[in-house]
Amino acid sequence: MMARVPAALCLVAAVLLRGAASGGASYFNSQNAYPSYLVGQACSGAPYGYLPLSCGSSQVLSKVEVPLPRATNGPNLCSVVVTAQVHETLYTYQQICVDVYKCGKNIYEKECRLQCMPTNKCTSNVRTDTTTRAQCCTGFQPRPPPSLICSTTSTTLPPTFSQYVPVLTEPSGCPVAIGCTLYDCLKRQNLTEFLRLVNISDSTASGPNATTLFSLLNTTDSKITVFAPTNEALASSLQGLVLDPVLAGNIVRNHLVVGMVDETQLGNQGKFTTVGGATLYSTIVEFYDNINFIVYTTNPYTGPSRTDRFINGAQIVVKDACYFRIDACPGYPYLANTRQSGQLQIINSVMMPANETIAQIIFNDPRFRNLSDALGNLGILNFLNQSYPRTLFVPTDDALIAQLGPRLVDCLTLAVRGPLNNLLLFNLAEGVEYTSSLSRRTYLYTMLLSYTNVYTFPNGTILLGSNKVQIVQPNIPASNGVIHIVNGLAIPPSFNFGKCQQLVPTAPPPTPAKPVPSTMASSPSSGSG
Repeated sequence: MMARVPAALCLVAAVLLRGAASGGASYFNSQNAYPSYLVGQACSGAPYGYLPLSCGSSQVLSKVEVPLPRATNGPNLCSVVVTAQVHETLYTYQQICVDVYKCGKNIYEKECRLQCMPTNKCTSNVRTDTTTRAQCCTGFQPRPPPSLICSTTSTTLPPTFSQYVPVLTEPSGCPVAIGCTLYDCLKRQNLTEFLRLVNISDSTASGPNATTLFSLLNTTDSKITVFAPTNEALASSLQGLVLDPVLAGNIVRNHLVVGMVDETQLGNQGKFTTVGGATLYSTIVEFYDNINFIVYTTNPYTGPSRTDRFINGAQIVVKDACYFRIDACPGYPYLANTRQSGQLQIINSVMMPANETIAQIIFNDPRFRNLSDALGNLGILNFLNQSYPRTLFVPTDDALIAQLGPRLVDCLTLAVRGPLNNLLLFNLAEGVEYTSSLSRRTYLYTMLLSYTNVYTFPNGTILLGSNKVQIVQPNIPASNGVIHIVNGLAIPPSFNFGKCQQLVPTAPPPTPAKPVPSTMASSPSSGSG
């Protein structure tokens, strides 16, 4: 015998049943006393004022894309208004039966109703629909999730990434261009100044077998990565230059790296060779949400966690900006295969790689003649001639004498070299730190295995060390790093000059008053130095 159901449950069941039967255009009767001839008959669907569902066949009359503001929506997001003629879905009465518990009888009985339900058939009714939605502008897509970034594309179409648009404090939009080749992506990203350099370089090429930059970029098997400066960066850097084919070609080739380089490969001390034979180095600056995780951080960052990436001082402003799609290629679907063999990184400044090492630049500059001799005697000059990436903060001979006095400089360079060796190592760092990345830091790890403080001001001034020496000529590129000329050596606190200690000036020249440092790490919009 079936157990008795509490009266409260019976009441709930009755309410739910009435709710289920209360939809638009439905019949319900516990004795199945609805007109049987209605089953399968057409009915008026879409209750409560909704339009009937559109059927499979439709004709787009117009499609208008209007770009949405980048600041609030991110790049390449459009408001798309589509007007289309659609056939309406056929609705018919269909029998729906449920088992209902009868509280008085303590049994279940089958009860049926007729409900107006959509079918998979279309009516002859046609209406005009206008829909407006925000979506990626044509030719762009959101950044895929990390697990899919490195996937390759074959004859199977890649997935749509619309459901993976990340929710961030800054709008992500649709930054990735869809193309068959790198040249397609460069055009889609509107990098017209870079393409102009390509055209100038190729203007003197002749013959059907001539190797051109266009042919290098316009292939599905490029095996190169383009670090393309923005139009604004190129226009600013090349202003006043006469661009002949040789110069234009050299600039482009120094921005083409052999092999596919995606975001994950652009880490600290990353080393890359360009098509033009130059060497580029990558650097990252990581920011953590509300974590003052190292005691040397004097200006803790409090914004959202993120990683800024740089290559030879140029910040990558759009990472992995190209996605190869075979359906974007002429001849699809007959094209046998295409893979993501190249990549596009958009940067905010022009890179001018150098041919000389740090040691060669210092040795050949007469401003560093005495210091160059000291570096050579200590073996550091030879160290700075190696291929390992380094950042050197170096004063001129005159600046060093003005800071320490001639007697102390003579003592350090001629008599007691140990303290000078330590001072120079304290002004030397691993990796390549142009001011674009340095200005985002509050400390820097030196070759003396200790930290030096970094202070950056709103006007771009950068001071180093507890004695706050100033960078007076930044960003001198070298083939194995970068040089910053400073107005003195950064000196560690309580530094021991050894036998030269008695020659240390009792009152060193005062550092000019400066405004309160700003927390540049929390300002991602600050540009390259």
